[in-house]
Amino acid sequence: MNTIHKFRLLHVVNHIVSITAIVLAIQSQEYFWFLIGFLCFLWTGIIGVNVSLHRFYAHNSFKTSRLGEGILLISSILTSLGSPAMWCSIHRLHHSKSDKDGDPHNPVHGSLKTWLGFWKPIKIPKRFIKPFLNSPTKIFIHNNYFLINWFILGLLLIIDMKLAGFVYALPAIGCFHGAQSIGVLPHKWGYRTYDTPDQSRNNWLASILALGEGWHNNHHAYPGRWYQGERWWEFDPPAFMIKHFFRIKNGI
Repeated sequence: MNTIHKFRLLHVVNHIVSITAIVLAIQSQEYFWFLIGFLCFLWTGIIGVNVSLHRFYAHNSFKTSRLGEGILLISSILTSLGSPAMWCSIHRLHHSKSDKDGDPHNPVHGSLKTWLGFWKPIKIPKRFIKPFLNSPTKIFIHNNYFLINWFILGLLLIIDMKLAGFVYALPAIGCFHGAQSIGVLPHKWGYRTYDTPDQSRNNWLASILALGEGWHNNHHAYPGRWYQGERWWEFDPPAFMIKHFFRIKNGI
C-alpha cells in the first residue's frame, strides 16, 4: 500500500471512529466529551498544524527552545496529516508552483478532489524533502508515521471508544478538513491585499475552519513571516501562541 492510500485509509477510519464516538456520547448523555474534543482540536489544529507543521517546520518563520520544538514535534504527529518531512515538502512544492501545473493541490483540477485529497500523482524533488530529515528522530517519525498513528489510535480504542474519538480521531479530521479548506477556499474566493503571482486570497471561512490560517494572500506575499493576520480583525491564534509561548525573540 503506497503512502497516499495509507493516508486515505487512516482518515476514513478516523471518520468512522469519530461518528461512532459522537453517537455513543449522545446515547450516554456524556456531553462533556464534546468540550474535550473541541479543546483537543484547538490544540492539535493551532499547535500541531499551524504553529508546528506550517510556520515552524515548513517556513522556518521563528526559532524556539528545544523543549518548544519537542512539543511542536509531538503535536504534529497527532494531526494525522503526515510527518513533518511529508507535509512540509508538499507544502513547499505548493508554494513553488502555486496555482500552476505542478501544484499538488491546485483547485483548478477540481475543488472537491482537492478538498478530499484526490490529487494527481506527484513526485516530490529530493531538495524539498531532504531538509526535514535532519535528525534520527525525524527520520524515525517519517519512516514509521502511520504505524505510530495506528498505535495511538489502537491504544485509545482499547481504553475507550469515546476517548479515541474525541481525543484523537475527531481533532484529526478537524485538522484534515481545515487544512484541505485552505487548498480550495482562499484560492478561489476572498479579497486580495497584495498583488501576488497566484490566486491566493484572504478568506474568512477558511480562517475559521483552519483556526487562523485563512489570510492566505498575506501569507503568499510574505511566506516567511510568523504571523498572517495584519489588520486588527484578521484573527490569528497561531501568531498569538508563537509570540507568547514558542518564539525566541530575535529582533523581528
